[in-house]
Amino acid sequence: MEHRTPEDNESWLLSYADLITNLLIFFVMLLSMAEISTTKMQTVRQKLSGKKSPASLASIQEEIDERIKQQNLEQVVQTDLTDDGLKLQLNSGVVFDSAEAEILPEMETVLAGMLDTLVPYADRYKFAVEGHTDSRPINSVRFKSNWELSTARANAVRVRLERVGVDPERVRVEGYADTQALPEDDLTGLDDDERLARHRRVVVRVY
Repeated sequence: MEHRTPEDNESWLLSYADLITNLLIFFVMLLSMAEISTTKMQTVRQKLSGKKSPASLASIQEEIDERIKQQNLEQVVQTDLTDDGLKLQLNSGVVFDSAEAEILPEMETVLAGMLDTLVPYADRYKFAVEGHTDSRPINSVRFKSNWELSTARANAVRVRLERVGVDPERVRVEGYADTQALPEDDLTGLDDDERLARHRRVVVRVY
């Protein structure tokens, strides 16, 4: 009768441990991919492939930045590529009258041109329209607080976004009033009036 040593009886544990380790690594990778942002994922793909996708958020940003430059709209629209997506920041002081949510007639064509740039990518991405105000309180007949004002301005831009051809089911509206202040680095060197103006903004976020 063959004699089996204790080492022989437990050799299967090595294979079992390897299997468990590989499964753990696999699930960790799945979890990390589930939480990674679209921006980061596209950056990783670009580094691996060595080329930028024409439908990536970075490519869309380049297209919009070029249009902004051609039309001299640097004071109206700025773009920012973040982990949350591509942000098109509209200067509310230029697009709206003070304490109002009606888009100025002279800005309608400009705004439509900016938003129209996003239409070819409307089936690939979703859109959030964010309204922001400065910290000064408001209490008018129409807007009882900055919450109503920020949401109304975002909703006005949402209407234009859908008007150029973006599916309403891919758009949402977010009103933040004055709860999301800009980073101090973005406000360096500005006086009080300019700081307030920067906070009055509507952001179209592509994600």
